Amino acid sequence: MGLLGTARVTLRLFALAALTAFTVLRMKVSARLRGGCPHVATRHGHLWARRMVNLLGVKVEVHGIPPTGPVLLLANHRSYVDIAALLAQRPCAFLAKAEIAEWPLFGAAARETHTVFVRREDKASRKAARGGALALLRQGVAFAAFPEGTTSRGPGALPFFPGLFELAAEHGISVVPVAIEYASRDDAWVGDDGFIPHFLGCFRKRRVQVALAFGPVLHHPDKEGLKREAEAWIRARLQTLAPCGALVRGEIPRASGPAAAPTPA
Repeated sequence: MGLLGTARVTLRLFALAALTAFTVLRMKVSARLRGGCPHVATRHGHLWARRMVNLLGVKVEVHGIPPTGPVLLLANHRSYVDIAALLAQRPCAFLAKAEIAEWPLFGAAARETHTVFVRREDKASRKAARGGALALLRQGVAFAAFPEGTTSRGPGALPFFPGLFELAAEHGISVVPVAIEYASRDDAWVGDDGFIPHFLGCFRKRRVQVALAFGPVLHHPDKEGLKREAEAWIRARLQTLAPCGALVRGEIPRASGPAAAPTPA
């Protein structure tokens, strides 16, 4: 890729920063005029994500139909790109680790789109995060999260934390499982990878291919039953989305390290 790849990723990085800065400013103005309505904010986020995936050359192949209404979208987690790929399909708020709130530009964008932040290994923070998610769902806003709590390269998925399944079962909230896979496992953001080095390596390429599959709407009065159904669907669907048939059965997914440590909720 050489000079062409370097030029491409440099332009994309500056364009992404400009797009995000403009979107944050627009959302701040909108919040002042409309009182911080989460529906308006997540629609701004949706438009930002659609523009972002095009700008970065992310090709999202969608399987199934994005659900409507205030549902819990629970997906496996490969990379920060998952957020844009999913948000580009429909407006929604997200659960994210507290550190993201401090990221330059992206932290501001996350705050303006009513992201619910959670501190890892803090029981009180996890409880508050579930309360924040419930408040948004009760306002009719869809809410997305990654119940693995961290990223993995795959194949398959890490075990899911039960917190949001408990919330859904207790309050009768619909859960839609989402499977996310990349054409190249090298596009996953795991381990000790820094954001900038990963971004520069990933988006030197002309295209990043992502497959995203929406599952059935699930209801279950028991959190374990609900978690089991969602996890089973995602794991089965990931097998059909596995890049180039590269799935190695029985292989343990590689978990992330400090770059994206587990965020139970």
